[in-house]
Amino acid sequence: MKAFLQEAIAGSNADFVEIRLEDSFRTEIGFSGRDLRKAQETRDYGGYVRALIDGSWGFVSFNEPEKLPDFVRQAELKARSAGRGNVVLAPVPVVQDMVPISADPDDDLRKVPLDEKIRTLADLAERILSYSNQIVSCNVSYREENRHVLFGTSEGTLIDMHGLWGAGGMGAIAREGNVVQSVFSGFGTRTRWSEILGAHSRVEPICSEVVDLVRAESVAGGRYTVVLDPRLSGVFIHEAFGHLSEADNVSDNPKLLSQMQLGTRFAQDHFNVLDGGSLPDERGTLPYDDEGVPTSLTYLIKDGLLTGRLHSRSTAAAMGENPTGNARTVGYRFAPICRMTNTYIDAGPHSFEQMLEGIGNGLYVVGGGSGNTSKGLFTFSAEKARKIQNGKIGPWVRDLVLTGNVFQTLRDIDMVGNDLYRSRSGGCGKSVGARMQYPLCVSMGSPHVRIQNVLIGGR
Repeated sequence: MKAFLQEAIAGSNADFVEIRLEDSFRTEIGFSGRDLRKAQETRDYGGYVRALIDGSWGFVSFNEPEKLPDFVRQAELKARSAGRGNVVLAPVPVVQDMVPISADPDDDLRKVPLDEKIRTLADLAERILSYSNQIVSCNVSYREENRHVLFGTSEGTLIDMHGLWGAGGMGAIAREGNVVQSVFSGFGTRTRWSEILGAHSRVEPICSEVVDLVRAESVAGGRYTVVLDPRLSGVFIHEAFGHLSEADNVSDNPKLLSQMQLGTRFAQDHFNVLDGGSLPDERGTLPYDDEGVPTSLTYLIKDGLLTGRLHSRSTAAAMGENPTGNARTVGYRFAPICRMTNTYIDAGPHSFEQMLEGIGNGLYVVGGGSGNTSKGLFTFSAEKARKIQNGKIGPWVRDLVLTGNVFQTLRDIDMVGNDLYRSRSGGCGKSVGARMQYPLCVSMGSPHVRIQNVLIGGR
């Protein structure tokens, strides 16, 4: 197949052409309560051609690799039909490499039969539902992908890369009277089934928390000093700032570009944000992005200053910056765009106890929650929180919504913890036009952080 791909590239008349061939095996399992809603193993085989002619792209995806020369010609026709454009590609090294999966033969996801995986998730669901009569339902899910990608370009790059990921989550849903609350916990791994089995250790904590939560008071709205746990602060930095750092979101937006000038102070000296596809054994780790560019570790904020952003080859050229290895696609049906890999707030100098000191009436906000971001503004619905009263952790409260401006909120972070944690269960979505690319494997991470003057909405 490598020779066939190289022949198709050699036969192209485009200024530049790249071809991706992808063969994926997926496992998906889902329980709603005790009911098995999904259990399937599927194979997806296809590819795409991207041809660049006179500064315009032509893109064709397909499921018949044997017709590859025809698809090259179709991509060229689309590029010519688009007329003259302004796409330029930043230069990158030519790479020829083979990347195998490195897995422990005694702890390999691929060796676990489907029925055993189903039994494992069924056991998680049963343990959740048996914990308390107040737990009325649960959701448990798992997704695994074993992907083989062959990628080549007319510049001479040829990469034969294998990847393996497994991730899932479980949510406990409790009711007391008219109050319904849920608590979720994710789990994930690159290759090890034992790390999926480790989800059993989270059953008792999430069940205990959700039972406490339905009995808790709703939070009183107002402005608080808050301490975010690593999970929520990781989601915050990913959603509220990470997407702003994707260069294709910035390059065509003059107002945002003026706010995101490199060298601008965004936070205090002890605050650092990084993205790195080269980190070992994380969910978003890969040696090359989907343009064949080696991944790297990029400081987005260093010592409080904006120092970088996440690039494809074309955005790097357009902005006069260096490619970072952040052109990614969820699969062969989509062209690669600027995306995060493993994005996190780096560890700082403060202990959790130091963060609590001096807070008379604050909140310790816990859990991933969900959120919306737009033009620097964010709204997050947090899973749960505990009151902080005179420097001590107090009772649970619920129904929290955090709202603010990301630029002001970053300036209001006055303490960063020394307890960095990165999640391996992340999935990221991003829309291009009307098409959503989801789920992309990513990690999100952070230590605890303390933020002054956060607007909290309650019921």
